[in-house]
Amino acid sequence: MDESGQECPDYLVGANAQIDPGVTLGYRYPGDSQPTRIGDHAIIRSGSIIYANTTIGHRFQCGHQVLIRGEITIGDRCVVHHKCTLEGRLKIGHGVKIMAHVYVPSRTTIGDFVFIGPGTTFLNAKYPMREGTVQGAIIEEHVCIGGGVTICPGVRIGRSSFIAAGAVVNKDVPPGTLAMGVPARHQALPPNILPENLLEQLLPQTDLFGAHHDETWKTENWTSS
Repeated sequence: MDESGQECPDYLVGANAQIDPGVTLGYRYPGDSQPTRIGDHAIIRSGSIIYANTTIGHRFQCGHQVLIRGEITIGDRCVVHHKCTLEGRLKIGHGVKIMAHVYVPSRTTIGDFVFIGPGTTFLNAKYPMREGTVQGAIIEEHVCIGGGVTICPGVRIGRSSFIAAGAVVNKDVPPGTLAMGVPARHQALPPNILPENLLEQLLPQTDLFGAHHDETWKTENWTSS
């Protein structure tokens, strides 16, 4: 895509985007009202589908076969890796990195500078098919979630917490906490774990099989929230 970007009835894409063949943008569904909007310098891999009524910031990058449904807001410099599913009605902040095979259901909120490890599953119904309440998790800024974690409905994970791989988080996690085990047990962050995620690990728009260096984020006004 050229420097001027691209516009059609179903989607608006900013300048200097790289969109593979086999990508569907602005997938229409009953009740949609707005085209998909994606900022500058996007990289969208083949097989991915992004629904209408979704807005994504600058320097977005996704892997192959990613599904992003409607009424989702995603900030700048976010990465969603292969075969992730983001159901509708989500809010995702800036500098979020979501690894492969992650499932995020509707009503989930993810703050800025969050890392989510591969194979993590978020839930939004405590008694599915037995009652009608839907309540997604709230993930505050600078949370790091390891691989294979299960986040239960309505849980709030406090800022700068670290969730160990394989944990089942079934209750709120206070800020600055290490949570591990099934169900997750809590303790203060040990001294060897930094209190915030490293921006240089989250913000560069790099790719194992493409660009290996991206220093452009250093010229932008990034600060921890």
